[in-house]
Amino acid sequence: MQINVKAKNIRSRIGNRDPRFLLVQTYFAAYLVAAFIYAALCPPAQFTYDLSLVRAIVIAATSAVTLWQLHERRKHARVIALVNVALCVVLSALDFFGLGALADVARIVGPELAVSITTIEIFGAGCVTYGLVLDDRIKDQLTTTGQQGPAFQGGHSWDEPLSKRAHTWEFWRDLIMYFIVFSFIGHWAEILFCRLILAGVFMGGYDPTNAMLWDQWLFPFSAEGTALAAIVVFLHPVALKLQQKFGEKSWKAVALSFVVNGIVCTSIDFGTGMVANQNYELWDYRDMPFNFMGQVCLQNSMVYTIAATLVVWLLYPAMDTGIRKLSKDAADGLFWALVGIYVFLALLHFVDPSLAA
Repeated sequence: MQINVKAKNIRSRIGNRDPRFLLVQTYFAAYLVAAFIYAALCPPAQFTYDLSLVRAIVIAATSAVTLWQLHERRKHARVIALVNVALCVVLSALDFFGLGALADVARIVGPELAVSITTIEIFGAGCVTYGLVLDDRIKDQLTTTGQQGPAFQGGHSWDEPLSKRAHTWEFWRDLIMYFIVFSFIGHWAEILFCRLILAGVFMGGYDPTNAMLWDQWLFPFSAEGTALAAIVVFLHPVALKLQQKFGEKSWKAVALSFVVNGIVCTSIDFGTGMVANQNYELWDYRDMPFNFMGQVCLQNSMVYTIAATLVVWLLYPAMDTGIRKLSKDAADGLFWALVGIYVFLALLHFVDPSLAA
């Protein structure tokens, strides 16, 4: 009986979708897919970090959030969709016609297709705006069923044991967000580390011609994102156990946590090197003191360990506290925005069509 009621609710929810409302969703889905296709077709070395990148990132982020809002028929979906349309049209007009980016798009996909895409974008924006503002059927879809997610009730995610949290949407949502954010922060930290080598603070060398590091400053460094995910899943719970054993302000808990952090970080660095750096194209520590197989060395392991300890005891708790202060809708919206941005940048930097030619 309960299964029949659930099936009836699902059929009712699907059946209540007006065709015009589905067209609105299709418009934003097409917008998002077009941004992803453009990222995949654009050679990373030829992509300039300018307004075109800002426009594409905004489209990827806002379209992902809007699609989620429309799918769930949230309370603020109509306002968010209208803001998305206006923002994307303004950025597109400024980029295409004001700064001449339309010529770059034509070079990649062809002039006919570029003009067609622009025409469809403008026409579609007008139709969607009209529907969201004046069409009562579309407005009814977003005003009669929209719901606002509840706010979190304080506390931290680690108040519950990991085995219990791993079965919740919030755990995986937050973990993916941490991975994405630190994929970029890790890149910027790498730039800072190289500059400190140049200043003589650390030993080692670096490649000043590495475009991936210096020019493509939004290139996601997945190793750093994975390291943060490992901190959330493994190292922070270990720190909590040590804190419970030795006391909240005990130096022993911090010291033992530092040792564990060092082992884990060095292992991740070594494993990444053995998989992706067998030919020492990314880094080479063979001339560094206390190195092992040229993939890890004492100096860098100490830097990673100190950074991981700061994240375990300071940065991650602060980030988790910030997320707990958001409503569920706000946290979910932030998640979809970050996913849209990450997918776009991953396609832009990891897919190089010129290599397949």
